Amino acid sequence: MSKPALTEKQTYWLNHIQQCEQQKLTAPVYCDQHDLKVSQFHSYKHELRRKGVIRTEPSSAAFAKATVTLPQKSVPRKQPPPVFSCSVVWGKFRLQMTMGSPLL
Repeated sequence: MSKPALTEKQTYWLNHIQQCEQQKLTAPVYCDQHDLKVSQFHSYKHELRRKGVIRTEPSSAAFAKATVTLPQKSVPRKQPPPVFSCSVVWGKFRLQMTMGSPLL
């Protein structure tokens, strides 16, 4: 099966989409560096996906690495219950959730 014919604009945007993916940049960062509109980037990416020119990204791309930290020592019964802490780091953002007694 041959690839569908692309217009000049579709070819232009396909090149930018591929460059963005090769450089492992987000669309806003790439578009800012190349003075492009993010809305057009996404619009053409969607259009090219519909035409079958580019494949849909695997859903695993949406996962972030999580780290779970548990207390190292056993806690005597008179002490407050152990604290459960879960940190999620995604790029420059960090979310920490804590259950148990307040941190001192």
